[in-house]
Amino acid sequence: MKRLLSVFLAFLFVMSCFSFAAAENYTVNEELSGKVVIWDWDGSGNRKIAEQFNKYFPNVTIEVVDVAWGDYMEKLQSSLISDLDVPDILLGEGWRGQLFEMGICENLEQEPYNLNRADMVDSSVPLMCDPNGNVVGVEMQVATAGFAYKRSMAKELLGTDDPAEVGAMISDWESFKKLGQEILEKTDGRVKMMPSLGDVLLVASNQSAKPFIDGDTVDISSRMKYAVDTAIEMRDAGIIGTNEIDSASWYAAYASYDYLFYEAASWCASLVIPPNAADTAGDWAVCKGPGNSFTVGGTSVSIYSGSKNKEAAWEFIKFGYFSEIGGDFMYQNIGNYSCYKPYYESSYAPFSIEGPFDAFFGGQSLINFYTTTLTQDAPNAPKTRYDSLIDTTLRKLSTTYMKDTSIDAEKALSMFVEEIQLNSLDATVK
Repeated sequence: MKRLLSVFLAFLFVMSCFSFAAAENYTVNEELSGKVVIWDWDGSGNRKIAEQFNKYFPNVTIEVVDVAWGDYMEKLQSSLISDLDVPDILLGEGWRGQLFEMGICENLEQEPYNLNRADMVDSSVPLMCDPNGNVVGVEMQVATAGFAYKRSMAKELLGTDDPAEVGAMISDWESFKKLGQEILEKTDGRVKMMPSLGDVLLVASNQSAKPFIDGDTVDISSRMKYAVDTAIEMRDAGIIGTNEIDSASWYAAYASYDYLFYEAASWCASLVIPPNAADTAGDWAVCKGPGNSFTVGGTSVSIYSGSKNKEAAWEFIKFGYFSEIGGDFMYQNIGNYSCYKPYYESSYAPFSIEGPFDAFFGGQSLINFYTTTLTQDAPNAPKTRYDSLIDTTLRKLSTTYMKDTSIDAEKALSMFVEEIQLNSLDATVK
């Protein structure tokens, strides 16, 4: 999700245009007081939530402190050592597994929080669990993912722009490959299926619920074999572009008509595609990708176990991220989809309300697609302290695999194992 940092500011002005529905579930609480500190690399969302929160909890001060995304864990670890300035609310992304393994996040299923994991969108639960299976956070946004495409290209090349029909044409990776080869022939080699081999690796690696940790071993071979085999097969079929994932050319590819599909998590549909392809508004749709659904990115929100303001911190988290009223506010003002399942069955249910970015996607109900269709079979494994390294390695090696086509699937997998072992000298990697 790091890629959204470069584009989020460009879209803040759009977010300010949507209103907040009348409150139904909250009354003013003047008894609760205290100061809750949140570290955030882009605090605009939490500051917006804080404004609404203070209408009901006027004596709680919410302080959002800006901490650079790349410095977050280092700053947290330094603060823990010195026992100074540790925030009450902690956020986690690629380092989420490391954060959860540190044992410094409150178990939200215990007193006084009593979170019921049955109230959480099913695909979110594994992502919020520590190594002992305890829920220690809630998701800032459901981050299930599909394949975005331009409707005009789909009509021209596939004969339809309907998401269900397009998704059926790429129901598995074999179908995806065959369609890609047909399109190559039809367009004299101009149109590829995706901009980057990194996209294929990222998608396929997230289509598994198999954990990376097997006892005391980091099991790269079992978890990544399917992803690496798939990526090399798509590369050898000649249907994938040569852009490096997250590079300038990769971002520019969204506005191009040389690629048919783009992996698109829910946050990409609001924060990545519109800013990078503004002139194509209304020409987009999202379908299900090959095989089962998958999740990309997402942000965890947790309470620091040493906080002196746990009650106020929990009230803020509940209000913003685990309530009907919070789900409504996020949908209309921030563009995120709540992980709080009862929200989708409440009077705030959003399925009949046009979302902030639905028009950009040709009127498609994005929240319906991302939180209903894609969550039905999106497998997720608990996060580990190795996830950030694995993600970095995936992005690095995808470029190498693309440039050196002599690397076969077996060699590609062994390179992945070697790279992880080189950077994890304290672990056994296989």
